[in-house]
Amino acid sequence: MTMISQSLITKGLNQINFKNNYKMNETLTADKGRVLKAYEKAKTGRKVMLENLFGIKTFQPNIVERIKSFDDVCKEMAVSPKNYICQSDDPDDISANALRQALLISRCFNADKKEVVNWADSNQAKYFHVYKYSPSSGWSLYFVDRWYAVTNCGSRLAFLDSDHAEYAWETFKEIYINLIK
Repeated sequence: MTMISQSLITKGLNQINFKNNYKMNETLTADKGRVLKAYEKAKTGRKVMLENLFGIKTFQPNIVERIKSFDDVCKEMAVSPKNYICQSDDPDDISANALRQALLISRCFNADKKEVVNWADSNQAKYFHVYKYSPSSGWSLYFVDRWYAVTNCGSRLAFLDSDHAEYAWETFKEIYINLIK
């Protein structure tokens, strides 16, 4: 037997003996302050590794910091953006696809909340976009309205936070315009 293969066999046996003699605990704990400090100092590759280990919410707890594009929404909701690409030029198909995108955006922003949209709770405020059309500038957000138990628009498009509703309009304006035109 050569020296190399004997060394490999010995190494393999040592690993087997280690695994048989020592059982690793399934849960590791880390001091959050130290993890956040390591993230601050880390370069991009290590930041990605830490985000994969601890979740991006650990390092960017504010959803507005995490969501800058529809791809970010898809990543947050663990769905493929390819499932939300409209392959048609038909205005009805474009609008239907925009509705699917808008529903996902609402679910994404509301998932970050501890409460859920409760239609039986007339005291819980729900926020919706109200649009306005101008011949010179097209569609725009007129205001974000706070409604209670009743709704004049799709209930699943509700936001639990008015700032999130406004941010969603600013970030995903094209989607909402495709939904209403």
